[in-house]
Amino acid sequence: MNKFVRILLVLAVLATTTVSLVSAQDAAVDRTDWPAVFSFGRFAGDDAASALNNAEPLRAYLEAQLGIPVLVNVGTTYGAVIAAMAAGQVDAMEVGPFSYVIAEREANAEAIAVGATEDSLEGTTVDEINMTEFRPFYYSVFVTKKGSGIATLADLEGKDVAFVDPSSMSGRNAPVIRLINDIEGLETPSDVDAWLNPVFAGSHPAAVLALINGDVQAAATYEGNLIAQRNEGLAEVCGFEEDAVGITLTQEMIDATYADCPDGHLVVIAQSAPIPNTPFAVRADLPESFKQAIKDALLNIGTDQAALDSVGRVYIDPAQIPALAEELNLETINDFYDVVRDIAAVTAEQ
Repeated sequence: MNKFVRILLVLAVLATTTVSLVSAQDAAVDRTDWPAVFSFGRFAGDDAASALNNAEPLRAYLEAQLGIPVLVNVGTTYGAVIAAMAAGQVDAMEVGPFSYVIAEREANAEAIAVGATEDSLEGTTVDEINMTEFRPFYYSVFVTKKGSGIATLADLEGKDVAFVDPSSMSGRNAPVIRLINDIEGLETPSDVDAWLNPVFAGSHPAAVLALINGDVQAAATYEGNLIAQRNEGLAEVCGFEEDAVGITLTQEMIDATYADCPDGHLVVIAQSAPIPNTPFAVRADLPESFKQAIKDALLNIGTDQAALDSVGRVYIDPAQIPALAEELNLETINDFYDVVRDIAAVTAEQ
């Protein structure tokens, strides 16, 4: 399979379509040096078809809002998407916060918006949306199968542990930092890899599947993946009542859930620090008016019922929401990823 799969989704009569997409309101926008085609990339893991299908609503929405053809590109690794932006094959990307920080350095990426939630907002009305209530961050967890003999991070020593990809924030780097912070003697990712046996599964679902199948004794993934696996009937998972995620789990909460969890069910043994949600990042050298048009389109999804129904998610700029900006000490959206940059500095050897 090619490292990068490029799918062209443009109607046959390109010129006619492009003209029809540009509204009278758009006529006032400075389109000087805008690209003729806009492309954005996503990480597909081992399921390119599903990634393309999931991206289609956003692709169609952006095409209508920008008035130019929009392409979807998917990469089988995070690095493939970053390389595509560096080579000018894509203009934007959604590849996770850690990969974004790498892309800043290697592909001149610039964050312009962030997903307000990792969950689908299907069935939500714009009247129900309160931008001040969104928590645009999530958690990674270490999970094991109850009865494996693993109940704490210390129990992972010498065990096979599934990670996602070396560039995955929630599937590798945040969990590694948690181990470095908690286990005496671990100071670098190399120390961690010598202390346990890392297995890179390639995607979040694959990491959990390796645990379910008994190929590993523990796995690192983001909370939402466990909920998705449970809702699809692929795994029995303890905790996360009413599918709630984004909640700080105290050790007492983790211990209580573990104690009540039946043998054979998946259960969390540790949680990472909060991780900023995946940004929508563009090439910084794109025209300012074009970057602003993309950002406006993304931020407007939450106020447009038709767009919300189609796309199923909302984007925000946390620095433009006063309560969040104060809580997180943000002047710009760029500041939101400082915590990720700190983690990247520790894990730079990977």
